Amino acid sequence: MSAFVVERRLSNVNKADLAMLQEALRFACDRLTSRGEPVRCLGSAYLPGPARLLTLFEADSAAAVQRVNENVHAPFVSLEAALKIDPAPAPGEV
Repeated sequence: MSAFVVERRLSNVNKADLAMLQEALRFACDRLTSRGEPVRCLGSAYLPGPARLLTLFEADSAAAVQRVNENVHAPFVSLEAALKIDPAPAPGEV
């Protein structure tokens, strides 16, 4: 599976709004996955200064990520392929 980042511009939102959107994204991912098109929402980061929400997904295609995001009816400004970089293990970890 490949990684993708979706960007939204969301001003005047609170933690409850963001949590509700995150839950809707996860629900839409589960629905699409159950139909044979695997897609996972790995989480989001909200930057309050520029009012940007960045959400990381894993899927076989950008089209699957686009379908998920269109299903939640929260407009997005971009959907880009991304390179997921996992943290390096701490010293002493294998």
